[in-house]
Amino acid sequence: MPAPKDEKVNCFKNLISMTRFLICFAVLLLAGCAAGNYGYLKNSRDVTQAFETFHVYPEHRYYFLNQENNPYAVVALQNSYRLGANMWVEFDPRSDKLEKIIGLIKFSAGSYAPPVGSYIHDHTGNRIGYWFSSLRIRSLKVDGSNQYVSIYTDMPWLRDDDRPIGGW
Repeated sequence: MPAPKDEKVNCFKNLISMTRFLICFAVLLLAGCAAGNYGYLKNSRDVTQAFETFHVYPEHRYYFLNQENNPYAVVALQNSYRLGANMWVEFDPRSDKLEKIIGLIKFSAGSYAPPVGSYIHDHTGNRIGYWFSSLRIRSLKVDGSNQYVSIYTDMPWLRDDDRPIGGW
């Protein structure tokens, strides 16, 4: 029969082992959740200029955020990708809408920052489209299996109009 001191040592060793296991499990769990398929933007003067001169990227679907008369952003995605969310509206860039929407975004009273053009990349670094807006993207998720893109931005329509984006 082990001595009482040995039981305390064994109990302490078990506690340390269990703590190590829980820490490792938590790290793996967090790493798995953080390793989603999140894309990113890379700002580009060329993309900004392309949108400002109403260049149409071939083989791309175009979307605007919000309403046609009050747009916040334009996205051009490769034809194989789809943009999902209720507030994104697909449109034909070869119509007069592209010029109208870009003009409204450039001179919008909803932002104090000028719009910026950016490349849209998926989580592996592949370029999948183009972005034009003064809004910041909060999340850009790309589901590679069905090529579905989700973009979440700042929401200026939920803040006071006299505050700059990001301001308090």
